[in-house]
Amino acid sequence: MLLALLMSLIIAGAPLEVSLWTDREGAPYSPGDLLTIYFSANESCYLAVYNIEQGGGVTRLFPPEDDNGWVRGGQVYQLPPDYADYDFRVTGPAGVETIIVVASTSRLPALNDEGPDIVTQVIDIEIKEPEPAELLIVTVPPRCRIYLTETESGNREYAGEAPLGIVLKPGEYLVEVKKAGYRTLRRNVSLDPGEKRKVHVKL
Repeated sequence: MLLALLMSLIIAGAPLEVSLWTDREGAPYSPGDLLTIYFSANESCYLAVYNIEQGGGVTRLFPPEDDNGWVRGGQVYQLPPDYADYDFRVTGPAGVETIIVVASTSRLPALNDEGPDIVTQVIDIEIKEPEPAELLIVTVPPRCRIYLTETESGNREYAGEAPLGIVLKPGEYLVEVKKAGYRTLRRNVSLDPGEKRKVHVKL
């Protein structure tokens, strides 16, 4: 009984603490990557999460406009929530963005609030452009015309005649090989960062 009372007094007297982390645990992101943010507090409190963009723009990620930001102590929260119909996707450019948690046991704090009842936690999100990939296309017969379509954007362009070496950003591509008198061949190619891929095509 006495031990339980002492433990309750210790817990009640503990200062408010908040934790903030992401699914990468400090590893860099690339433009287009999905981002998940996690946060928790050691006791129930009012809490807000802000994103400071590279250009200085500020967005409140939590709570929603119609929410007072009250969170339960010891519970881990994530953004976006599991039930959300949206994702957080890193847009770039390369650089650093900042995520800030601001918490208080008395009120929902604003980003720049200060005082003895305000607790903050800050992490930086590093954004790096992915290492380019190299694609070498060899055709039989030679001198086939090569067209590339980036799957994500739908952009299609003439790349040149084979044999052809191209430096591309990682991603999914549709490769079209054309030559007069032959049937057009289409092939999907997925390129990882830093990958060197050689593709042989026979019409």
